[in-house]
Amino acid sequence: MEESEKTLSRQQAAIEAERCLYCYDAPCQAKCPAHVPVPEFIQSIRSGNLHGARTLLQDAHPFIETCGRICPEESFCQSVCTRSKIDGPVRIRELHRFVTDLTDPSDRMELPRATEGRVAIVGAGPAGLACARELRVRGLSCDVFEVRQAGGVPAQEVSTQRYPHEVEEREVRFLTSSFVANVHGERLTDVRPLVAQYDAVFVATGLSSEGDMNVEGMQLEGVYHARELLRKMKSGTISGAGSRVGVIGGGNVAIEVASMLREEDPTRDVIVVYRRGIKELKAFKKEIEEATALGVTYQFLAIPDKVVGSHHVEGLQVTQAHLCEEDESGRCRFEPLPGSSFIIPLDTVVVAIGQQVEEGVFPGLARSNSGLISVGENMQTSMPGVYAGGDVVHGAQTVVEAVRDGKKAAEQIAVFVAGGK
Repeated sequence: MEESEKTLSRQQAAIEAERCLYCYDAPCQAKCPAHVPVPEFIQSIRSGNLHGARTLLQDAHPFIETCGRICPEESFCQSVCTRSKIDGPVRIRELHRFVTDLTDPSDRMELPRATEGRVAIVGAGPAGLACARELRVRGLSCDVFEVRQAGGVPAQEVSTQRYPHEVEEREVRFLTSSFVANVHGERLTDVRPLVAQYDAVFVATGLSSEGDMNVEGMQLEGVYHARELLRKMKSGTISGAGSRVGVIGGGNVAIEVASMLREEDPTRDVIVVYRRGIKELKAFKKEIEEATALGVTYQFLAIPDKVVGSHHVEGLQVTQAHLCEEDESGRCRFEPLPGSSFIIPLDTVVVAIGQQVEEGVFPGLARSNSGLISVGENMQTSMPGVYAGGDVVHGAQTVVEAVRDGKKAAEQIAVFVAGGK
């Protein structure tokens, strides 16, 4: 499937690089969770040194090809670009992608001998692989445990229109072949056996369990969970969704699955059902715009009451809502309007209301009230020598935020292992 966005041409990239003000103490770099040296890599583009630009990116961030395509620039670097005060922000992410699309990663980086210790990493998503790279650069050997496809959510669930298979495979293959000693296709739910075998453990499994609605009709045929469908469609399997689909939720996963369902069948009606208004949607602006361009429609201010049907989904009963004052998160609260229920005719309902850490896994690790793994400032859990980061600690994150956690954890793990020796 053809990508929805094209790489900048050399002329476009040169013009855009000229717009950069090369700020001292650049706010764009400070805003990037991975602290990519933005002015420096743009200066390298300006001088025609694309391989130098790639080296700067690659030293700062292991998932540069991924973030060149799917990083939400409006939330990070471009949101604070000084150029915005003149005309508009520099297209930093697109310049980032221009570099990665026109250059290749090194076949092999020069690395020290892996003699400093052995670390087990549970989860091969952005946080886990970022941690593995940083540890290997420091001379530690890493074994990764991953039951699914390496690469995490981007590799398993993001549309090929935004993140093609060949890009994901190339980047993940480079990381696993260059920085990981062994990849074990095992599902681990207890880290205690690893503590006895390794010098340290890093848990970065993400959020493997999906939230459910406590409403009638969830057992009907035609009710799906969003990530279940995303993985099917990303793998090339037909989703099984019908011709009129309601996606319940307002986050990035809801918008992503709605877009992919439209991409799979452009004649299919896909309606995002959300209990608040358009301003309260939690998904990134760019993803909402892309979904709308694909033909996704919206039913705002609708609170799901029950899934209607006898054996198969026939509709979704909702109650009209109205918005009230803001809550502690800064979003408007919603309340139902009495007597305003109506049914949206549907043959498929997709639930996309959030993810969580699976219950019962990783005994011995303290949890927060929301069920996430608790860590201290040094990212160590309640079990000595066991660290955690990424979604499993913070809830759903972006790739670049997960990378930040992986890098920070590697630094702390290296200190811990050295101290133990």
